Amino acid sequence: MTMRVTVHYLAQIKRSAGCPTEIVEAPDGVTLRDLVRNLADRDGAALHALLLDETEEPHKSLLFFVGEEHAEVSRPLRDGDSVTILTPMSGG
Repeated sequence: MTMRVTVHYLAQIKRSAGCPTEIVEAPDGVTLRDLVRNLADRDGAALHALLLDETEEPHKSLLFFVGEEHAEVSRPLRDGDSVTILTPMSGG
C-alpha cells in the first residue's frame, strides 16, 4: 500500500526542487530518511547535493519538521503527514 505525504521546500532547497510544495506517494512505513533519499534520487543532481552527503545520508545541517514538530530522520511517516525541509539560514 502507499500513502501520500505533502513536502514543503524552503530556502535554497525550494529553488533546486523547482516548486515550493508537492504531494509525494510513498510506501507505508517509510521513514523521513527514506523519503529524503527518494526525493534526492528522483529530482536531479542539484537537489541531491543539497539533501544528501557523500554517504547518502541526509545532511546533518538540514532541519526537518513533520507538522509543526522538529523531526529526526528516523521518524516513521504516516499517510497525510506534512514534511518541511529547510536549509539553515545565516547572515545578519
